[in-house]
Amino acid sequence: MNDIRKTIHAKIVELARQLGHDARGLGYGEEIPSRGQLDSPALMELIIWFENEFGLEIDQDQLTMENFGTVNAMASYCEKSRS
Repeated sequence: MNDIRKTIHAKIVELARQLGHDARGLGYGEEIPSRGQLDSPALMELIIWFENEFGLEIDQDQLTMENFGTVNAMASYCEKSRS
């Protein structure tokens, strides 16, 4: 799961950099939206990337803070969905 977290974190850092922000210090348990480093389009790009990167199809009702609010939550969702 650590590799999944690193991959997700790296994508968030990349998206934030495109918006002129530095998200390298984002903790795996820190809420992504509350940091304010990704705008709504970037968050949607993150979700689309997540689906493509991990071969998942995410239902609209699964797009919650519990599943996608933090790097840890996203990695956990990925692990559960793949098993």
